[in-house]
Amino acid sequence: MFIVKYYILIAMACFIASIVVSNFYISVFFAWCFLSFFIVSGAYIFDMPSIFRKNRDGKIVWWIRWAFIPFLLGARAYNAWAIKRDKVEPIQKVGHHLFVSRRLFPADLSYLESKDINCIVDVTAEFSGLESAMLDESFHYLNTPVLDHKAPKLHKIKHAINWIDTQINQSRSVVVHCALGRGRSVFVVAAYLLAKDSSLSVEQVLKNINDVRSTARLNTQQLKTLYAISENGLLTVEDKCCLIVNPVAGGGKWKLNQQQVIRELTRKYSLVILTTSKEVSAQALAKQACAQNYAQVIVSGGDGTVSEVANEIMETNTVLGVMPLGTANALCHVLYGVETKVSPVEKACEAILSGNTKKIDLAFCNGQPMLLILGIGFEEQMIDYAQREQKNDRGQVAYLAGFFNAVVAGKHQQFKVTIDGKKPREMTLESLVVANASPFSTLLAQGGAMPQPDDGQLHVTYLENTESLAKRFLAVSDVMLSGLGVKEQSSHFNYESAQNVEIESNSPIEYVIDGENYSTDSLDISIKKKALTVCVP
Repeated sequence: MFIVKYYILIAMACFIASIVVSNFYISVFFAWCFLSFFIVSGAYIFDMPSIFRKNRDGKIVWWIRWAFIPFLLGARAYNAWAIKRDKVEPIQKVGHHLFVSRRLFPADLSYLESKDINCIVDVTAEFSGLESAMLDESFHYLNTPVLDHKAPKLHKIKHAINWIDTQINQSRSVVVHCALGRGRSVFVVAAYLLAKDSSLSVEQVLKNINDVRSTARLNTQQLKTLYAISENGLLTVEDKCCLIVNPVAGGGKWKLNQQQVIRELTRKYSLVILTTSKEVSAQALAKQACAQNYAQVIVSGGDGTVSEVANEIMETNTVLGVMPLGTANALCHVLYGVETKVSPVEKACEAILSGNTKKIDLAFCNGQPMLLILGIGFEEQMIDYAQREQKNDRGQVAYLAGFFNAVVAGKHQQFKVTIDGKKPREMTLESLVVANASPFSTLLAQGGAMPQPDDGQLHVTYLENTESLAKRFLAVSDVMLSGLGVKEQSSHFNYESAQNVEIESNSPIEYVIDGENYSTDSLDISIKKKALTVCVP
């Protein structure tokens, strides 16, 4: 590649100068220049844009900037000179919601705003991204670093195509830029247009772009690569995946994490994002997704939102993925591991992108789906205490406070409980949990065997009326030891497994299913085995 020859020649000249020059400081300067261009030459030979350590937010770490000052200053100087001589507009529209541009500067912000361009694909490796795009939440940013005069690797091309398609699906406008808007950015835009319309040829797409941007031209290597991947049928938009989002779940976690979620999931999928509202439920959106035959549906929200979607896609071939952006997200802890507490997006994306699936059970209470647990007494009072405002402000601390208050209060109620059609039992209970699946952190479901999502059992754990606060705390401590595996079964809470549980009471039964509160006079809980296909690590 001709550009490498120049870099090698510059490196050799600097090396010779560092030996010949007698002044120590000037010699060190030339040695620095030699190392900078020599390493960059190696990066070009082995196609390693990662040499500049440009992160996903478009920042180049400070020590790289210092180490490569000779090269980077040269690149900036040439870039500034070329832009000054450029005869085309900096940013030009080349397709529906699609623009191509040279490197973006703060002075371009007013133009971006005027054209409602809020999505940026940065294809440079040697320049930091537009600072405003990195800091301003109104911009969506994808960093796809490619060395100048090079073509991106196939996985980067597919990622960029999926990301662009996802943003355009949301009626957002996307600008793709490299240093001068001639090669790398044109390559990515051409690849996207070919992926969207298989009837177009490489010549047609490049001519259409060149008719708008006369300086757009691919070098021999880029052109050869584009022909190769096009002729081999590698330029396609991946099957669309439906992402159902509850934007208020977890106090608005979606807003904080949406860029990362989209950036990670588009490595494999083109996303159609549907958002719940007061008027439109997650269940209605799931019904819409099923009608459009999406092979996979991903839910971003809490356990209640996931349960709504599961009700619509159960016993179908649709695969369910869960993005834990609610408050508790107990199902994700069961499926993906407790690590989701620390890195929810990373762990969930890892599981979803892995392609691994398994079938899990789905329980029903009075016909309503139940992924996790039904709780009466302590569990219901805890959820009831953690009102939406407190959950948003204090997160899971609100649940802990609610649980403590429930144990202290020690309310009880009389029930008639029938398990698997056997003789009904009259019970006075302070806590009753019927679990389909639950993590160890759901203490009140841990009276015996840990509820697993695919064991085909309902797990019933209950505490009969106790006489004192001390005994209640002792019982809670005991069930905690059972959940941690220290004890096989709690000594104070009672535990049974079942296929069907019926609960009746003379007074209204206040209960909770997967984090949502309800009230009724009687409950009929059953399990449907292997009813739901979910993503797993």
